Amino acid sequence: MNEEKELLKELRSSQLNLAHFDVLCDSVGLKQHAIHGVPLLESGYTMDDNARGLVAMIDYGSLFGKDAARPYCLRFLSFMNFMQLKSGWFRNSLSFDRSFEDLEGSDDCFGRAVWACGKAVNSWLEENHRLNAEKMLEKAIPLIYRLDESRPVAFSLLGLAEAAEAQQNEPVWRQGVELLGSKLVGLFEKNSDQEWQWFDDILTYDNARMCQALFAAFRATGKKRFLEVAEKSFAFLERQTMQDEMFAPIGQDGWFPKNGEKALFDQQPIEAGAMVQAASQGFFATANDDYKRLSLTCFNWFFGGNRLGARLYDKSTGACFDGLTPKEVNLNQGAESLVEFLLARFCIERLHRQKI
Repeated sequence: MNEEKELLKELRSSQLNLAHFDVLCDSVGLKQHAIHGVPLLESGYTMDDNARGLVAMIDYGSLFGKDAARPYCLRFLSFMNFMQLKSGWFRNSLSFDRSFEDLEGSDDCFGRAVWACGKAVNSWLEENHRLNAEKMLEKAIPLIYRLDESRPVAFSLLGLAEAAEAQQNEPVWRQGVELLGSKLVGLFEKNSDQEWQWFDDILTYDNARMCQALFAAFRATGKKRFLEVAEKSFAFLERQTMQDEMFAPIGQDGWFPKNGEKALFDQQPIEAGAMVQAASQGFFATANDDYKRLSLTCFNWFFGGNRLGARLYDKSTGACFDGLTPKEVNLNQGAESLVEFLLARFCIERLHRQKI
């Protein structure tokens, strides 16, 4: 725990650096990939990254200053408007020359867009900008009924929980929270047994997001079943990813199937970021200090608290490396990695202001 205390001391004495975030941004939005910190233009842009970017910059504005964050937020809102179809669904991929690369995006893409819209509705943005996000959300919400996989359900649930908090007299948002929260609980009950307490028969990517979403659903509705499943599933995930008081996320080279072998590499920043966010949400749902401590331990993964003892965040450039291989750091520095770091960083800041 001394390492975590030193990390917290370092964070409190250093300024937030958005230099690499600016490198990845242009007038269209957030570019997807970077080779050794240099944007890879041919990779274009995705809704996934720009939606996450909007969530992050809303947090940035609420914590560090609205004026600095506002231009980013409007850019990402504009991107989302451009990518939404008349049906309410969203495209995901846009090339650097601004041509669409898909007819419609994945369920994950849709869910992340709903999350970002809900976040914008429940934000400090000006009323007309919140209204813009609300209109996108209204077009999208009839399509939540077609979601049946755990991650798109969780992403969408996070967005509707935000909207329900902002507009408590609007029943459609709470109804959506109850519907999607019940879907996650149903997936948990279908796939769990005494040893395997999870929403699917495999642990893959962005794992903590389902726990985070159910904590948020509990806060929005007060339904104890949402909290019970959030805590059980998070405790299971913690057991699978904490080794010797160090966070060791599920690796993408094989993942972790039920009754199978757990992959140790490659480890991705999205896993550490999601764990910090879920633990933070768990603290605000329960006031249990164990969640605070775990959030800091998982955040330390970015600063050397990992199996290689390697730092993934470069405070001199504000960039985050793309992951850990068995022998070294992946030196590419794309949007997903950085945004997940920033989302985690803002959670730690919020907890710090709660006297972590």
